[in-house]
Amino acid sequence: MRPKVKLASRLATIVGLLALLLALGLGTASAQGTTHVVKAGETLATIAQAYGTSVKAIVNANGITNPDLLYVGQRLVIPGGSSGGAPAPAPKPRPSGNTTYVVKAGDTLGKIALKYGTTAAIIARANGLTSPNLIWVGMRLVIPGGARSAPVSAPSGKASRLVVSISGQHCWLYQGNAVVGSWACSTGRRGWPTRPGSYRIQSKLSRAYGSTWNIMMPYWLGIYWAGSTENGIHGLPWNASSGARTWDGLVGTRITYGCVMLSDAAAKLLWNMAYIGMPVIIRS
Repeated sequence: MRPKVKLASRLATIVGLLALLLALGLGTASAQGTTHVVKAGETLATIAQAYGTSVKAIVNANGITNPDLLYVGQRLVIPGGSSGGAPAPAPKPRPSGNTTYVVKAGDTLGKIALKYGTTAAIIARANGLTSPNLIWVGMRLVIPGGARSAPVSAPSGKASRLVVSISGQHCWLYQGNAVVGSWACSTGRRGWPTRPGSYRIQSKLSRAYGSTWNIMMPYWLGIYWAGSTENGIHGLPWNASSGARTWDGLVGTRITYGCVMLSDAAAKLLWNMAYIGMPVIIRS
């Protein structure tokens, strides 16, 4: 019977060592970071503050390309965790004061955002909308920040608004009441119309990629959602593979897939004077 006792003892030792190694491995993984599940109303900034880290660190750890596009239920790795592999502190609760809006006939997220002095992207994120264009009458939306916000005022040296005429294929850029830019522009072709309405700039990129058409669009300013994609204002696009210019020489004709297109010179001036929240009025 002694050999069996020795064998059992050796097996117990091996199992104990494996358990210790597994525990050490798990401890290392825990020390490398913790996981946070995104809740309604959260932003990368509030999450980073709650865990004592930075937005850049979370962006790098999760391979995020657009820090504004979070969604409720998204799982984020918070790098670093806390010392000793202990769980990171729970996020601090955001102050209450959000308000609720019931969607009415004719509403769009852009119109609702304009009413509350915010952006469609912020409302979409707060409500976990993966397609911000899909809202319906009677839907209850959380508007972050409580009561109606004050209108966004133009920072010093920036433009106050852009006005687009679809029928005239023309754009005017204002600084206060003075016109500082007056240009021909292109809006959407048949089947891909540019939607009239009052919007605010909700994204700003030096260039954006249109995956449906494999094009790069310089001086991008996003203004509203069209299904799961964003329509905006940009300069002359080019084919992302060949570099060939698209619609060169066609500014002033209805040629786009719903966006507003300017010459590169006009788009650059607008981009430099624009800011998140700047009003954009598109007229029929």
